[in-house]
Amino acid sequence: MEDGRVVPLVQYVVCLAMAEAINDVCLRNGIPPLNVRIKWPNDLYLDGLKVGGILCTSTYTSKKFNVSAGIGVNVSNEKPTTCLNAVIQRLTSVAYQLQREDIMAAFFNKFENYYDIFQSQGFQALEELYYKTWLHSGQRVIVQEKKENQDQISENVVTIQGVTTSGYLLAVAEDGQACELHPDGNSFDFFKGLVRRKLD
Repeated sequence: MEDGRVVPLVQYVVCLAMAEAINDVCLRNGIPPLNVRIKWPNDLYLDGLKVGGILCTSTYTSKKFNVSAGIGVNVSNEKPTTCLNAVIQRLTSVAYQLQREDIMAAFFNKFENYYDIFQSQGFQALEELYYKTWLHSGQRVIVQEKKENQDQISENVVTIQGVTTSGYLLAVAEDGQACELHPDGNSFDFFKGLVRRKLD
């Protein structure tokens, strides 16, 4: 990729492709979709438990960003949280078990399509589908803010609206001010370590 401003959004395309691929494999085999959801920025959740994660890294050489995506999905191992096949067994009487190969094939089909849309039309063309899959629309979170030149930390409630063009969370404060939420770099749970930056 040449435009570094959109590189952070690739992980959202990957997350969306994987969530949709799992649903496609289920439907093709007569199983109801599992409703895998995206937890910003890069986790996959099912029934409130993490079943997967995506890690994208990039390098910059010859004026291009080379992005690698690592994807982990718990297909068959119920420990430590749950797995796709355990949820299928709970939901249906069908003996079918998802196979990694089928999920991978469906993922690459989805990703190729979504990535083409992303490259030609931007992430905005995928936002509606992305927001149907993620966990956060309308979610209220508390962010801590340190006042400039002061040691005081204030807590503010904001409501998540979506993602910004740079890939961070778009939120609205109680006073109506739009803001961008960034991880503070100190927390593994992004929702416990958000930093608020006002948008102009």
